[in-house]
Amino acid sequence: METLRAGVGRLVITPPLGTSLLGLLHDRKAADIEDDLFAKALVLDDGRHPVAIVLLDVIAVLARDVAKIRQRVEEHTHIPSTNVLVACTHTHTGPATFSMAGIERDEAYCEWMVERAADSVRLAVQRLQPARAAVGVGQAEGISFCRRYLMSDGTVRCNPGANNPDVRHVMGTVDPDVGVLYVETPEGAPLAAVVNFCLHYVGTDDSLAVSADYFGHFERAMQRFKGADFTAMLMNGAQGHTNNVNIFDPPTRRGSAQARHVAEILAGEVTRVIGGLKTEPDPTLGAAATRLTFKRKEVTKDDERIAREILAGAISGGPGPFSWVVGHPIPPRTRNVYAIETLEVAKLPLHLETELQVLRVGDAAIVALPGEFFAEIGIAIKERSSASKTFVVGLANDFIGYVPTDKALSEEGGYETWTSRWSLPDVGAGSLFSDASADIITRLFA
Repeated sequence: METLRAGVGRLVITPPLGTSLLGLLHDRKAADIEDDLFAKALVLDDGRHPVAIVLLDVIAVLARDVAKIRQRVEEHTHIPSTNVLVACTHTHTGPATFSMAGIERDEAYCEWMVERAADSVRLAVQRLQPARAAVGVGQAEGISFCRRYLMSDGTVRCNPGANNPDVRHVMGTVDPDVGVLYVETPEGAPLAAVVNFCLHYVGTDDSLAVSADYFGHFERAMQRFKGADFTAMLMNGAQGHTNNVNIFDPPTRRGSAQARHVAEILAGEVTRVIGGLKTEPDPTLGAAATRLTFKRKEVTKDDERIAREILAGAISGGPGPFSWVVGHPIPPRTRNVYAIETLEVAKLPLHLETELQVLRVGDAAIVALPGEFFAEIGIAIKERSSASKTFVVGLANDFIGYVPTDKALSEEGGYETWTSRWSLPDVGAGSLFSDASADIITRLFA
């Protein structure tokens, strides 16, 4: 029987001042640094099926960057490229790792980020040592909320504002599960934890200051519990419509204070889960992946004409004004943004390809989804899983944007459904990934 070895690597990936920051629908240049961004890697090796889990403090990562990271890892280590999972936290105060809303991807930064991410895995491999691991699941209630609401006019709106009298009721659920993969030395010294929780992001005091957001606060809180050398990797889940704001009882804290507050609540629950785990020296490891083809939203010739007229200032646009708008119309202040996106999406093939990956660690399946999936889809994947524990990790290995439920796309509408490079898939994508996840987990755990 092989004995588990584990290693951790981490490198700073903070961009220089002046870098464009992604996360809002307008360009912002970094003027300060609240805290550093990191590329973190955990490598687990049972002597047969080594796996690497990489987490980047950026808003999203594209498939072409993941391919480069994997290639460099495979060239310099014994880990096959198919066994490398690359995910993002989704901080909204990080560099432009893809193009959106007239903000161009920072190619120079992304190339450097790729090198640092691959090097974090190489460092983890160099630091492999005997280890023990365990997986558990906790619950964090009261810090995540669905941000979609049915309004009195019958439309569905995202973030309608605190105590808005026109809100009828919430239009979705949240996933309070806290997945924990904990790794320690045979003597019981803490090494690392990979944590999975669904929460979009929380926010900072200064939108022009680079920050890892609450994901960074979470690691620092865990280090107060487990030591300064402990690595805590908070991986996002199916958080497509989940945020931290209870509009019926809005928090009194703002910005970084609220981010720290949420992070500490989550860290407390993770520490409680760890306290009840019994680590083992020989968990089964494995990895499998498949390519999936999905249909993007259609853009009509009339949509393209309207977009060009909006950008030329020749049309203000009526309600809608595009064919793909369902329910609540696009606000006038962002009409130009969606005109740009309409023309960019129209350039893409109607059918696009992406990846679904699953890692196995002991009795847990880690499902890596390439976008911001609604919680309902993530929960469905867990319910259909043949593994006793299932983590659904979003924003992993690629970025296809929001993946709403079919009902949200065809009947409800709202921000997450509007056609853009951060909302590509059409009806059917959720079931496509749910079906494929069930199949690949069954094969991996056979």
